[in-house]
Amino acid sequence: MTSSKEFRLLEELAKKERNRKMTKEEAIQALVDAGIINKNREFMPPYKNLERIVTRK
Repeated sequence: MTSSKEFRLLEELAKKERNRKMTKEEAIQALVDAGIINKNREFMPPYKNLERIVTRK
């Protein structure tokens, strides 16, 4: 079970991470690591519906 102190530390870490600027390459790698896209930048089956709303340039 997570203590309130641990929860606050996790919350602070999440806020810092959310505000961190990423390069395009870092963002793509984060999506690959999360299993949302593959290394060819194609959406994985559970996320195929996102392909309709994402603009690729």
